[in-house]
Amino acid sequence: MRLERWWKRVPSRSLLFVQLFAVLLSPWLENVAVGHWVLSALSAGVLGTAMWMVRRSAIEIRVVMAFSAIGVTCYAGYLWLDIPALGIVGAAGYAVAFFAAALSLIDYMMGDERATRDELWAAGATFMLFVEAYAWFYAFCQLLQPGAFVIAAPDAPLQRTWVELLFLSATNFSATGLSDILPGTPHARIFTVVQQWNGVMYMALIVSRLAGMLGRTRRSPDTDA
Repeated sequence: MRLERWWKRVPSRSLLFVQLFAVLLSPWLENVAVGHWVLSALSAGVLGTAMWMVRRSAIEIRVVMAFSAIGVTCYAGYLWLDIPALGIVGAAGYAVAFFAAALSLIDYMMGDERATRDELWAAGATFMLFVEAYAWFYAFCQLLQPGAFVIAAPDAPLQRTWVELLFLSATNFSATGLSDILPGTPHARIFTVVQQWNGVMYMALIVSRLAGMLGRTRRSPDTDA
């Protein structure tokens, strides 16, 4: 009961912890046969929780979960059967589901003129949703264009792993520029530009506005007087 109350009081905090837990597990699970299913279950749970938390309509939740199911089944089929078409569809399904969940959380955070504790945690959760969405989009891109993302290492394979794509996505979205992975085709370069723009706009518009609302929330009428 105590854990349930903790979850319901600040659900975005729990959502962010689940996301970080899945990220920390990725290096150990990405090359294990059942690893994809474990990470997929966590991803589906993250997406479902995000949609439930912001109280989207039943239709919206079903659409997001449908794309998530497409991602889980098709990408698993690609890993086991080595059919690139399944990987393309699966990565696209994942990307759409994560983008939709991120936009829903932004709508939740910007829905009023006050910032709650839960909305502050939601800012971190939304950041991670965007990072995962772009990582899946990069997976989609490199399946369409082998060699879309290259690494400066001798005899490096054309395809980047999930952890490498996640790292590339995080460094681009946060504008830290620490990645040793480079876009190798014109399309890949443009996609990274779009993500960098998205990351800057997220910090400049969404996070800064949330910080401004937090200041107004903490200012009491007595203080103004």
